[in-house]
Amino acid sequence: MLRRGQDRNLRVSERVYRTLLKMYPRDFRREYGSQMEQAFRDLCREQRGTGGLARLWASTILDLASSVIVQRSGLGRIREKEMVLRDYRMAGLGVALLLAPLYFVSASLLKYGLGVGFLFDPLEFLLSEPGRRYVFNLVSPVVFLGGLGLALALNTYSVLRLNVGREEDAIVSTVRLEVKLLNLAMIAVGSLLLVTLLGYVFLENFAYRY
Repeated sequence: MLRRGQDRNLRVSERVYRTLLKMYPRDFRREYGSQMEQAFRDLCREQRGTGGLARLWASTILDLASSVIVQRSGLGRIREKEMVLRDYRMAGLGVALLLAPLYFVSASLLKYGLGVGFLFDPLEFLLSEPGRRYVFNLVSPVVFLGGLGLALALNTYSVLRLNVGREEDAIVSTVRLEVKLLNLAMIAVGSLLLVTLLGYVFLENFAYRY
């Protein structure tokens, strides 16, 4: 009998929640409605007794009230646009940070791989003086690797979402990957350049020379 009562409460809660979701704009419901229903259904089934379900409803009502106001007032769309612009800025900053290592790697590969020196020759002429070469060898690893690391970190932050919450007596963290082509392209190019530069440093300093 107790089990039947709990099942009835869960079914009623799910129907009421599905009805309350109609307060959201239609586009929002189309994109997120089914996910929200599934999440609420899972949370309902995790509750113990009527008290747990009542606490869940109290927090749910507060969350619904605030998020519906945000979506109906247009603030949600503004925030989404701000996030898109932020991601574009991250990608643009990544391009700027990758220019120096990209130039060096491209010039080196063309020079020593294909014998084409139109990119590397100006750099070689600039570094023909021992003092300049010493400064370049000292500063370039910091500039190249630091720029690559920062570009990778910024664009990884744009595509990964880390959520940390508390469920009963445990802290639960979830990581979500969002497909954003520009940021993913920056990550791919940055990773390739990083591997190439690390290989170049290894060959220059640690490889056996015959």
